[in-house]
Amino acid sequence: MDQIVFFWTGKNLFIPEYFVKSISKKFCKKYKIIQVSDKKTNKIDGVDVYIKDDLPADIMTARLKAYSLVETKNKNTIFCDADSLMISELYFDDFVEGYHLMKRKRNSLINHLHPEYFPEFKNKYFMDLMPFLFGAIIISKKENFFVHLYNICTNLPARFHRWYGDQISLHIFYLDNKSKFLFFDQDKYMHIIDKTNNNPKEDLQILLEKKIPFITFKGPKSKKQIIDYFSLL
Repeated sequence: MDQIVFFWTGKNLFIPEYFVKSISKKFCKKYKIIQVSDKKTNKIDGVDVYIKDDLPADIMTARLKAYSLVETKNKNTIFCDADSLMISELYFDDFVEGYHLMKRKRNSLINHLHPEYFPEFKNKYFMDLMPFLFGAIIISKKENFFVHLYNICTNLPARFHRWYGDQISLHIFYLDNKSKFLFFDQDKYMHIIDKTNNNPKEDLQILLEKKIPFITFKGPKSKKQIIDYFSLL
């Protein structure tokens, strides 16, 4: 069975609960839902496989280690941000065997002073150092490569364990393994909602017509937006 994996830690399960409910509501038993967490986080209702382990305290290394625990060989697997909803079917047959990444579409100068000082980012653009989005990564019938990202990240300065380490590690690994990677178009598979003024009913209708599988939410109003969009499914 094709797999959808998400990472979450902490007591507040509101966001991942809606992600799981969106999958179960429209695609019951079509996908195996896998939650990866630390040993203190509760299993979410509707999850098929719950993988928990002792994870690092920092969020970047914790997620990379958690993702590395999922068996992907001979399977189709997508690793998704939990602040998402699934609204249309994902056809894994569209993806040949290999590792599939989404290229970043928006580019801007990185603020090297926020959330803490990153001298490596001074006068650098996101496309320079973080050209891929981490919100949806597909492994189709290949070995799990997140263990390599975890090892890369643990050897970076500690600030990368707290911020940006997932994307930086992915880029480093990609540069050494370009032939292993393929790409899929974000516009066809994951719509990002990061604006405060939006029309859920109108947006959702367009996205359903385009058969885009996932919506992901960013920004201070993401919780309300998740409820608004889910209520229309």
